[in-house]
Amino acid sequence: TLALCGLTLGQPAEPAAPELTTRAYRGLRPTDPAGRDGLANPERGLRNEVMLGWGLNGAPLRHIVGVGEATPEGWLTEIEHYRGWGLTMVQWYYYLDQWIDQPISAEGLARLQAGFDLLRAHGYKAVLRFAYQKHMTVADGAVIEANEEWLMHHVDQLAPLLAANVDVIGVLQAGFVGAWGEWHSSPNGHHTNHPFLSRLVTRLLEVLPPERHIHVRVPKYKRWVMENQPAGWTGLLTAAGAYQNTASARIGYKNDGFMAGPTHGGTWPEAPLQGQPGNPEFDQVTLESPWLFNDGELFYADQAGPVDGLEALTTLRLHHYTTLSLSHSYSEREGAPYTVDRWLSEPLDPERVTAAKLPHSPEYFRDIFGAPVERTVFEYLRDHLGYRLELTSATYPTRAARGQALPVSIDLVNRGFATLHNPREVVFCLVGPDNRVWEFPVSVSPRDWQPYAPGDPEYTPLTHTVSTTLQLPADLPAGWYRLGLWLPDGSGRLRARADYAVRLANGDTFWWVDEPRAHGINLFAGLAVE
Repeated sequence: TLALCGLTLGQPAEPAAPELTTRAYRGLRPTDPAGRDGLANPERGLRNEVMLGWGLNGAPLRHIVGVGEATPEGWLTEIEHYRGWGLTMVQWYYYLDQWIDQPISAEGLARLQAGFDLLRAHGYKAVLRFAYQKHMTVADGAVIEANEEWLMHHVDQLAPLLAANVDVIGVLQAGFVGAWGEWHSSPNGHHTNHPFLSRLVTRLLEVLPPERHIHVRVPKYKRWVMENQPAGWTGLLTAAGAYQNTASARIGYKNDGFMAGPTHGGTWPEAPLQGQPGNPEFDQVTLESPWLFNDGELFYADQAGPVDGLEALTTLRLHHYTTLSLSHSYSEREGAPYTVDRWLSEPLDPERVTAAKLPHSPEYFRDIFGAPVERTVFEYLRDHLGYRLELTSATYPTRAARGQALPVSIDLVNRGFATLHNPREVVFCLVGPDNRVWEFPVSVSPRDWQPYAPGDPEYTPLTHTVSTTLQLPADLPAGWYRLGLWLPDGSGRLRARADYAVRLANGDTFWWVDEPRAHGINLFAGLAVE
């Protein structure tokens, strides 16, 4: 066979390898369009609070002052009030006190389903908790809870609804027992019955699909649960055991007394260190939290005193908080200024943030001219709860041929306090001249995108590289294409919902949503296909 100039006669020429370019990207500036608004991303951030059940219309314990009375859908009005702060999560209490000694009625189950439908219709997810008691003591109005038999029967009744609606359940809190489902102050004494608590959580882990986590109020509760299971306490969760269908990997924490005094409202009563490093109970959360969906809330009305802003931020980072309540210690609900109000006005500059080794983009405190812009503790907290993904660089070709293999590589930094915990796809997309979308899934899990290496005392930001080769279809129409990253919801039901896709915290990428609102794609480059 005769070869000439690198070609073999009788065979088509191989297309030349595409020439690659590398581009750097920046984070959001406060002076970018909507740069001081909250970035509405799913399954993270500040959360509202609603209460549903027999005789409850969705109202939180305390209304937003001036917003008006709640209707059965009134909680939507209240959460929309905070749309500019990027809220996508709702703490949802569903009270079962009407059915203490009988099955949950068909109407009660239908009301629960209607709540799930509302969440889905409006683009939200729930931090879900079931409970019987709305008060601390019987004298204050607390009811006697369902006995063990009825309580477990209620769990079995709820099981089909949990499975059918897991797409809008961000996390399930263990609940059911004690005041507000916090596993204390149970008139029946359920909170002291460790074998029963273990059976309850074991059953919840069975009925809740395995990709979701469950919260307990205090770290030792997790040990109680596991010590009464056949496998027993298997030690602290590590990266090797993360995101498996085990009690260790699926039981996280909800601190319902966040920063409420030295014990965090009873979360860490162990003297002398209490809520500080060195207390094994505190350190349990520090060591396990990189791989668990963790949530918290302040006490109402600063009952344990005001909360220092910078101390709150460093604790949120240390324990990898994904969500935090906006319904406590805030004048909009309580009529007087408390901690959240102070955070809203407390200035925060990059020097304080850097000294505290808190994550932030270089542009977060700069305007378009590079001049410093002062932020507030509240802004920073709002923006860095959970994950905050920023594209820092991309390597890609600017020209390609149909049928050609297209190498693409991107670098991401997670500037948030936590990683993404629920399953989510990573998909590169090409958007054609007619806005048709070509999808190229990548076998990568965003759960691995930690903000810093667990245990790193310097909290050094990690760079996460995603590299792949996109095989262009041979019949791909020629023209100008935009290249982007799509991070859709992991459930088939919500995959084609742009409002459930993740938006990058960049000022020089473009958030593109197609006309059916199926794709929410972070466009970062363009290329010509010939």
